[in-house]
Amino acid sequence: MASTNTRQTAAARKRTAAKPKPVVDELDFEPIRIGANTDAVEERVPLFYIGDDEYTIPKSIPPGVALQFMREAREHGRELAAAPLLIRVLGEDAYLALEESQEVSEDQMEWIIDKVLNLALGRKQKEGKAK
Repeated sequence: MASTNTRQTAAARKRTAAKPKPVVDELDFEPIRIGANTDAVEERVPLFYIGDDEYTIPKSIPPGVALQFMREAREHGRELAAAPLLIRVLGEDAYLALEESQEVSEDQMEWIIDKVLNLALGRKQKEGKAK
């Protein structure tokens, strides 16, 4: 008759599974490394003027902005997702200036919104200005 100690040792060996292979070995890619956020100054370019006041947008809009827009669009619909996108890209001051402007036309507003959406989502657009 086998001792209790021998049976427990054999049972423990059966329960101990072989370590699984790393997932990376089974896939045809290696993970990428993304740098941490830095305090780099964001380069901005003019998008519109109200009177003599210049309002700018980032020269390069971070991809996270598009992700935020897509999440907002999924949760609240595309129309309601546009406002947070505009505020994030234009900044609060520029957004409020547009909101309070009595001179901005519908065509101009549409041009600004379309330009911001296209730039944020990485779409190429024909050059041109609003009337």
